[in-house]
Amino acid sequence: MECFTAAIKAGADAVYAAAQKFGARAYAENFTEDELLRALDIAHLNGKKLYLTVNTVLKNSETEELCEMISPLYEAGLDAAIVQDAGVVKILSSTFPDLALHASTQMTITGTEGVLLLKRIGIKRVVPARELSLDELKDIKDITGMELECFIHGALCYSYSGKCLFSSMAGQRSGNRGRCAQPCRLPYNGSYILSARDIMTLDILPELTDAGITSFKIEGRMKSREYVAAVTGIYRKYLDIILETGGKDYKPSMQDISFLDSLYSRSGHCTGYYHSQGGRHMITVQKPSYSSDTQDDPEKLYDKYATGPYRIGIKGHFEAYVNEPAVLRLSCNGTSVACKGEVVQAARTHPTDEGSVRKQLMKTNDTPFDFDSLVIEAGEDIFIPVGSLNALRRRAIAALKDKMLSGYRKKRVGTKLQCIPHEQISSNGRPLFNCMLSDAGLCALASSYDNIDIITIELKPGNTAEKIRELSSFIRAKGKKFYISLPPVIRRDYFTRNGYLRDLIGDLIIDGIITDNYEGLYFFRDAGFTGTVIADMHLYVMNDHAALGLYEYGADAVTYSPELNAHELTDMNIAAGEFILYGRTPMMISAQCTERTTAKCLRDNGISHITDRLGNIFPCIRNCGECFNIILNCVPTMISLNDLPAGFKPYSYRIHLTVEDKENAGVILGYYNEMAGGTTPAKPDIKFTYGHLKRGAE
Repeated sequence: MECFTAAIKAGADAVYAAAQKFGARAYAENFTEDELLRALDIAHLNGKKLYLTVNTVLKNSETEELCEMISPLYEAGLDAAIVQDAGVVKILSSTFPDLALHASTQMTITGTEGVLLLKRIGIKRVVPARELSLDELKDIKDITGMELECFIHGALCYSYSGKCLFSSMAGQRSGNRGRCAQPCRLPYNGSYILSARDIMTLDILPELTDAGITSFKIEGRMKSREYVAAVTGIYRKYLDIILETGGKDYKPSMQDISFLDSLYSRSGHCTGYYHSQGGRHMITVQKPSYSSDTQDDPEKLYDKYATGPYRIGIKGHFEAYVNEPAVLRLSCNGTSVACKGEVVQAARTHPTDEGSVRKQLMKTNDTPFDFDSLVIEAGEDIFIPVGSLNALRRRAIAALKDKMLSGYRKKRVGTKLQCIPHEQISSNGRPLFNCMLSDAGLCALASSYDNIDIITIELKPGNTAEKIRELSSFIRAKGKKFYISLPPVIRRDYFTRNGYLRDLIGDLIIDGIITDNYEGLYFFRDAGFTGTVIADMHLYVMNDHAALGLYEYGADAVTYSPELNAHELTDMNIAAGEFILYGRTPMMISAQCTERTTAKCLRDNGISHITDRLGNIFPCIRNCGECFNIILNCVPTMISLNDLPAGFKPYSYRIHLTVEDKENAGVILGYYNEMAGGTTPAKPDIKFTYGHLKRGAE
């Protein structure tokens, strides 16, 4: 609450806050329901907004709690909720139809197609990935007209937000559930090459306003009230200057820039990705964490920046005459009320004087109001008990508050959403086996196994229509279905640059696609693709509602989240789901590159490695065509059918080969081919993990 107060007083137009559950900072001192209700009223009385953070993925066991938590806030006028989980979107839009929903940066929206999909389903505002350039943001705004909210100050993640499983897989604390342990702040290869500097955009603020961004976002949770007040106050100051002058001759003072650096920074600040595709200048390298060098006294610092109104000024007029009811009239910002009290008595001994009346009526400490003025008109020799004055004051202030807030109140009209599983789309009596290949050179090997039903080829830089046609022809000739897997991040007019995809769709040579982003979901259905569309792991299906939402967005099947354990898998009620039996989990997908940070850009699509402080080696797949790195787990997840809970039967199983050579690939494929044929072979002698199957993610 102190930080909320600081933000409002320092000039924020809106504040995001989390309840006790489902916010992306599970270990913060989050708000109780009473505090949120109080904060809502304070925000609205001050002409501000309060948004609730519900930007985590939920398990089936938690969805009932979600509606119970939000219901009183919705009725009190909650302005919006920011969300990540497609299931949360479905639940909230059905149960609370008038609640505005903002798409969290955890949704990893990186292109026009993703924004258009979210606009289609009723999302009101998108917080796109922090990695987008200013030009990309301008294009998205111009084409979609969607409200965009972009970060201007605070911490940066090394990974695309929403595409990080490092904390979860390495230590069970899921960043997607607000419990990130920040493994990126630890050393790798002996230095801090995954530790991003904080962002500060004071220098380029006019460019951001010119880009048409709707809302500027300061990352300020788990910070002190002094930090919140100072950062908010400084950006408020310069934004007001820009709004007044149009940005002409804009130049922030070096004193303010240096002060922000001293207040809290990780080896200094950077301006993020607005004018950069990443690089060493954005990474701390030598320092793991942050420093705070300001010498200012915290109380003085707070008082310097938290200067705006917080308690609301009201005007009062009190009348009291013998044998008539006392009347207290209050007004505030065009709203007025009048309340009658008890009939005023004639004084027998000690009349009530004006000073006593004023003293009681001015006691507003437990309310959001302060009297700016109070006019008292009273007859002579009147007597009003103190209790009567207090009761009249309380009723009048309550009436004024209710009248001022009446426009914000809502009634819940939605009903409980029922989860109905979709029809099973597998028809051959057993789950399908899908072999996904990072290296198309393994296509002949994978196609040689009788019980592998689908071969999925990852699209890589240099793909041509001719190459895809050749692969399709070869795989289909072997009696297999041919799928393609899109890059995990779709940016910079990807579908325009790869226009051959529309031709391939029209020629019906692709049986299915796997997409790890909303951009792919939108594009293929919009292009008229009639094959199977599978939503991949980073679209996070941990509850039935998420699957139903993704089906509605265009998916035929979804991928079970790798963060589910055996018990949670059996709790799922979806028919069209793909479960990953084998593969190195992508721990991070980043616009940064470990080679570029430590040496120079190699301009190729090879594999690097990083080593943590315990000696674990993580492969890093470089994708220079689309400019991202995928950091894979140090060991693969390997699960047999016997490891799975009884009765769990997905639509398909996936075996994902990434860095395996031909020999190891043959061992893995042979193992799963026998298993698909109904035998129980011994597990290969390799180091592996069960992932979350036997433990689960917090």
